[in-house]
Amino acid sequence: MAAPVLYTRLVASFPAGVAPAAVDTLIDLARALGADLQAVLLEDIATLALAELPSPRAFDPRVSLWRDVQRGELQQELELATAVLRRRLEAAQSAGLHTQVTVARGGPGSMLGEYVQDSDLLVVTEPADPMARWVQPFTGLLEAALAAPAALLYLPHRGVRSSGPIAAFGSVVATRLARRLGQALGAPCVDAEAGQPAVRARSLHALLARLHERRVRVVVCDRAALGAHPGRTLQEAGDRRLAVLLAPAREAD
Repeated sequence: MAAPVLYTRLVASFPAGVAPAAVDTLIDLARALGADLQAVLLEDIATLALAELPSPRAFDPRVSLWRDVQRGELQQELELATAVLRRRLEAAQSAGLHTQVTVARGGPGSMLGEYVQDSDLLVVTEPADPMARWVQPFTGLLEAALAAPAALLYLPHRGVRSSGPIAAFGSVVATRLARRLGQALGAPCVDAEAGQPAVRARSLHALLARLHERRVRVVVCDRAALGAHPGRTLQEAGDRRLAVLLAPAREAD
């Protein structure tokens, strides 16, 4: 493996229903950066508790209806999703990527405190189910990740485009990080506000539509650029298949 670029390790959270495209994007990113991949599988405690109820019901997003489920069915679905993810990561490891898989139980704060260091790139992966992006445990994980000092990559559930520029917005630190990421990925680095009116945008949210039109794959900014509703901004970016890389609280040497 080549010498690490930017980060020695990527620490990625994976919900049980993670989409394969997001997993593949992260594997490709780890390879491009020459980084190890620490995959943390988040065990959905609420779903496991639901499976123990006498007459559990679950919302099926495929038909937008609640349905009755058999006891043990939810547990089997979680185990199947975890097994599929493990096989994908094991295949990447066989191909030369150093990976480690851990199942995390408990709250998101304890997960971050146990596995993430300030020098890591923390990756939050969207659940494939749209409803799961607005409820626990994902919302708690995202809130804890935004409060962490490490660099944070918000990865859309569909992954990111395989081509397209890296855009920088806001701080000088974000611009430097965008340039280094562009060099690692062999992609051009552009100003997120290029072609905009003379008035500078106050938050990333105002630029999302334009970045989507320019087929930007990753936009780099700091947490302040997310505005008053950071979770909403990140999820709208994800809907446009745009990954957001938030610079760390302190710039790396």
